[in-house]
Amino acid sequence: MKKTIIALLALSGLAMADTYTASTPAKSAAGAQGNYYGFTLAFDNATYLTTNVPADTELNLDSITLLSRSDGSANDMKVAVYEYVGDGTVGTFLGTSSTVQFAANTTFTLTFDGITVNSSDRYQFLYVSATADDATLGTFDGYKAAAMQWGTSVTNSFSTNIPGGWGTYKNNTLNSWEGQYIPVTTVTLSTPSVAPAVPEPTTATLSLLALAGLAARRRRK
Repeated sequence: MKKTIIALLALSGLAMADTYTASTPAKSAAGAQGNYYGFTLAFDNATYLTTNVPADTELNLDSITLLSRSDGSANDMKVAVYEYVGDGTVGTFLGTSSTVQFAANTTFTLTFDGITVNSSDRYQFLYVSATADDATLGTFDGYKAAAMQWGTSVTNSFSTNIPGGWGTYKNNTLNSWEGQYIPVTTVTLSTPSVAPAVPEPTTATLSLLALAGLAARRRRK
C-alpha cells in the first residue's frame, strides 16, 4: 500500500511542458551574414517566421540559435531582450541570455532563464557586451553604451535611435526580414511549469484514508 500511495503522489506532481519553435525562413549562410545589432519579432507571426507557436499565449523564452557573420574579431557578447516600442528607443528590459564568444561563420545557441513572453507581442533582441549588467541595460542610454555589432568589435558605434518596424538592425538602419542581413534564427519556447496544487490537510487525510481503504479491501479479496 505504501508503494501505491507514493506512486500516486509522484504521478500527481508531474506537469509536462509543451514546447514550440519560431524560425526565420531558410537562407544560405552567405545570405545571412553581415553587420547587425539585433532584430525584432513576435513569435507567432507567420508572415516573417515559420512557427507553430499559439497566439496570445504566455510562454517561457528558453533559447535562441543564431548564425554568426562570416568574419569578425573574437569577443564575448549576449542578447538583451526588451518589449518592443516604436519610438526609437528600447522598451521594458526583460533580461539577457547566456554569453558566447564570437567565432566567424558559427551557429550559437544562447539560453534564457526567467523570461516570460506573450507569443503575440513584439520583442527586441539586441546584441550587447557580455559585461553589461542589468542596471545598465535597463535604460536606452545604457543599452547604447553596451550595444555591439555581431562580431565586429567590442567598441560601440551605435548613437542614434532604433528604427521602428519588423526586421534586422543593420548599423543604424532597419532591413526587412527578407533583407540581406537577417540572421538564421530559431527561437524555442515552452509553457510555464505549473506546480501541483497542494491539498488542504483535511482533504489530503481523507484521500489517504480512501486509498488505504481500497488497498485493504483488495487484500481481503
